[in-house]
Amino acid sequence: MKKKLVASLAAAMVLGVAGTSFAATNPFTDVPAKHWSYDAVTKLANAGIVDGYGDGTFKGDKTISRYEMAQIVAKAMAHSDKATAEQKASIDKLSVEFADELEGLNVRVTKLEKNSSTIKVTGEARLRYENFNRAYDAATDTVGGLNSLKLRTRVHLDGQINNEWSYYGRLQSVNNLRGETGDDKVTMDNAYVKGQVLGTTATIGRFDYFLNNGLMIDSTLNGVNFEMGNVLKANVFYGKENNKDVWGNVSDVTGMTYVEVTGVGLKYAASKATSLNGGYYQFKDKDHNGILSAMTGNSSDKANVWEAGFKSQLTSDWSLTGSYGASDADDENKAYYAEFGYKGADKKKVGSYGAWVNYRHLEALAAPKTTFDGPYAYNFQLAGGKGYEIGFNYTPVLNTVLRVKYADLKPTTDGESDKTKFYQAQVEFFF
Repeated sequence: MKKKLVASLAAAMVLGVAGTSFAATNPFTDVPAKHWSYDAVTKLANAGIVDGYGDGTFKGDKTISRYEMAQIVAKAMAHSDKATAEQKASIDKLSVEFADELEGLNVRVTKLEKNSSTIKVTGEARLRYENFNRAYDAATDTVGGLNSLKLRTRVHLDGQINNEWSYYGRLQSVNNLRGETGDDKVTMDNAYVKGQVLGTTATIGRFDYFLNNGLMIDSTLNGVNFEMGNVLKANVFYGKENNKDVWGNVSDVTGMTYVEVTGVGLKYAASKATSLNGGYYQFKDKDHNGILSAMTGNSSDKANVWEAGFKSQLTSDWSLTGSYGASDADDENKAYYAEFGYKGADKKKVGSYGAWVNYRHLEALAAPKTTFDGPYAYNFQLAGGKGYEIGFNYTPVLNTVLRVKYADLKPTTDGESDKTKFYQAQVEFFF
C-alpha cells in the first residue's frame, strides 16, 4: 500500500486524535497543497504520527512496510487519550493486527498495547470424512460398515488480563453433514486463566490435557495444572475428567460421569534432537458404579496408568517417535506404538508436505482416551486394536492443510480376528 494512501486512511480512523490546533503548515516539498492527500498528511505530520525523510520529502508513492505501519499505529496509540470511543476501537484493532511488529518497538508502546482492552479472535474449520468397513453397533449388537462426514468449527479467544495472567476460551461446534442427529450445539469446550504462581505456570479452568505423545491420554480436564522446570519439565494436575467416554464408556447411564484425575507428566530434553517423557496418572470413579473396580479386579474404584516414551529428530527431515504404557487392569492392559515421520505440512508454507507410518498395539483397557483417530478395531475400544497406519498431509494454499490416512487393524482380544480397514480424509482451514 502506498504511503500517502496509508496516511489518508490513518487520518480517517484517528481523526481528532491529533487535535485541530496545529497550523496547516506544509512540512513536505513533494506534497503540494492541491494533492488529494495534503490535508491528511499535513495533519498527521504536525501531530507527530507520520514523518518524512531527511531531505524534506514524504515519498508518498513509496510502498510502506508492515514495520513502518506499526510505527504509525504506535504513535496513534500514544495519542489515544485524546481519541473518542470509536477512534480508540479503531486503534485497538490496528494494535492487534500489528501486535508482532509492535513488540519490536519501545517498552512504553508495548505496555500501551498490552493494556488496551482487546481480545484476539482466531478460528479453524475442519471438514472430515471417516469410513470403517467393519464397525460395532451396540444398539443391534452387530458389526457392519460405518461412515461419517462432519464439520468441526472452533473459535479461539485470547485475552491479556495483565502482565502475568491471560485468558483463553474456545467455542466449538460439530455438525453432522449427513443430516443425522449428533453433536450440533456450540459449547465452550475450553475456558481457563493462565499465570504465574510460586514460580510455576498455573492453568486453572477447563483445558486440554495431552500428555507426552498422546498414546495414553488426550482429553479435557476441569481442574488445575502446574507447569515447572526447564531442562526437566513437569506438569502436575488434578481435576474432573470432562468426557464421559473414558475407558470406552459411551452411555450416561453406564458411563462414568464423574472421574477424578490426579497425575504428573515429565519431559526431559536429553539433547537438542531427542526428548524423553513419562507420566503416572490415577483415575477414580467418584460415582462408585463399579466400572473401574471390575476392570482392575479390586474394590477401590481406581485405575492407575503409567507411560514412558521418546521423540527424536533423526535428521532435518526424519523423526522417530515411540511410547509404551500400561494400566493396572487385570487383562488387556498394555499399549505401545512407534512412528517414522517425514517432514510435515505447515499451514504457513504453501507446498509443504509430510508423511508418516506407524505401528500400534492398543489393548482394550490400557488407555483411558488415546489421541489416535480410529485406534480400535470395529471402532470399539473393548475390542482393542493393533496394526499399521500410513498418512500424508499437504498445504495447497495458505492456511489450508489437507490430510489423508489409512489404518489396517485387528482386535487384540481373544477369539476375534476380523480386520478393520479405516479411512480418513480431511481439510482444515485456519482464519
